[in-house]
Amino acid sequence: MEEYQELLHLAEMQSDTPDDYFSTDEEGNMTKLDIIHLFGKEKLENIQKSLSKATGVAFVTVDFRGEPITDSTYFSSFCSQVRKSEEAIERCKSSDAFGSIQAAVTKKTNVYFCPCGLLEMAIPIIVRGHYLGGFIGGQVRCLDAPESVSRLESVMRSDESEEVREQCEEFRKEIPVYSYEKFLDIANLVFLVINQLSENEVSKHLHEDVLKRKIKRIQGTNQVLVKEIAKKNMELQELKMNFNPCEIMDVMTSLMNLSIMEDTEQFQDFLGSFIEYTKYKCMEKGTFVPVTKELDHAEKYLLIQKKKLGDRLQYSIQVPREMHMRKMPSGILLPFIQDALYNGVMLKKQGGKISIGGAIRNNNLIMEISDDGPGLLEVELEAKYEAFKDKHEGYYIKLGKDYAREKMKKLFGEEYRIISENIRNKGCKNILIWPEHYEERTE
Repeated sequence: MEEYQELLHLAEMQSDTPDDYFSTDEEGNMTKLDIIHLFGKEKLENIQKSLSKATGVAFVTVDFRGEPITDSTYFSSFCSQVRKSEEAIERCKSSDAFGSIQAAVTKKTNVYFCPCGLLEMAIPIIVRGHYLGGFIGGQVRCLDAPESVSRLESVMRSDESEEVREQCEEFRKEIPVYSYEKFLDIANLVFLVINQLSENEVSKHLHEDVLKRKIKRIQGTNQVLVKEIAKKNMELQELKMNFNPCEIMDVMTSLMNLSIMEDTEQFQDFLGSFIEYTKYKCMEKGTFVPVTKELDHAEKYLLIQKKKLGDRLQYSIQVPREMHMRKMPSGILLPFIQDALYNGVMLKKQGGKISIGGAIRNNNLIMEISDDGPGLLEVELEAKYEAFKDKHEGYYIKLGKDYAREKMKKLFGEEYRIISENIRNKGCKNILIWPEHYEERTE
C-alpha cells in the first residue's frame, strides 16, 4: 500500500487546514474549512439520499483522509454483507480512501473498480482551493469500461476478503449493470451538484461570519460609547453640583450685607475664604485626592457658614492624623456636610452641631458625618422641596450625594456603598467607607 500512503501525503498537502473547521480572518477571507462543519452530518446524509434516489447509486461522504463521516445510503445487499466481515471491511475502507485521495490530488472525479469488481466514483469536494473531502458512490456492475480504468483488485488482494466475496456472490448478481457512459454522466452531474452546494454553503457562512463580525464591532463600539456617555454624565453631574447658583447668591448676599455694615476686615476675610473655597472646588483634582485636602475644603465651607450663622452652627473635625495623607475619592465628602447643614442644623431654630470623624479599621478607611437635626428621611425632604424644583439649595445637595454614591459604586462596587442613618429628632448620620489599598482594586 505504498502508493496509498504517497497519495495520502499528497492529499494532506492539498488540504491547507484539514483538522480545523470553518472560519475567516478579520478581512472576511476564508482561512479554515471542514466538510462536516460546513454542511452538518444530517444535511450531508439528506443530500446523499436525494442523489441516490435520483441515480440509483450508493453514496457515502469521506473526509480528506478517506474516512467515512456519514452513514452510507442505498448500499447494495452485496456490499452490506461484505462489510460485515472484519477482514473485508478494511479492504473496502482502503478502496474508498484510495479513490478519494486520487480525486483530491488530481482535483477531478476518479472512476475505478473496487477490489470486488464494482464500478465506483470518487468526487472531490473542492471549495475555493480547499479540498474538504469526497463523495464516494457507485456499487454497480459495468461491462463496457475501458481498460484504462483502475482496477484495485490487482493491488488490494486478500485471501480472507476473497472468501467473503465468494460467499456473497449471489447478492452480487442482483446488482444492476450500468453502461460506462451513463456512469460517467452520473459522476459529472453529482460533481456539479455537490460542488455548487458547497460553494453556496461557504457563501452563506461567509455572509453570516461577516455579519457576526460587524455585530461584534458594533457591540464593541456601543460598549465604548456607553462608557463614554456614563463618564460624560458623571462630569455633567459634577458640573451641576459644583455650579450651585443658590450657594453663590447666598454668599453674595452675605458680602453685600458686610459692605453695607462697612466692616472691611470681615468683608475681606469672608471674600478670601470664599475665593479659596471656590478655587479648590473648581480645580481639576483627579479621581483621588489626599484626605487632608478634602478636610481643608470642608472646613473652609464650614467657616463661611459659621460667619453667616454665628452661634447657630457648631462643628468639630476629629480625623486621626494617620488618615490625613491617605487618599479618598474626590468630591464625595462635601455634599454630606452640606446636607448636614442645610437639612439638619438650619432646620432647627436654635441651630445645631455637625461632627466629622474618621478611623482606619479592618483595612478600610471610614469617614462619618453626623448632625443633630430633625433626622428627616430622603422622601420627606423630596416632598418638602418638591414645589421649588431646582431652585433651592437642597436640589444641588441631592445632586452631590447622588454623584458621591455613584462614584463610590463605580470605583469600589456595591460593598462600599455609602450608609445613611436617620433618627427622628436626633439627626442624620452618613458613613463613607472605602478600601485602604484601593489602587489594587481599581487598576
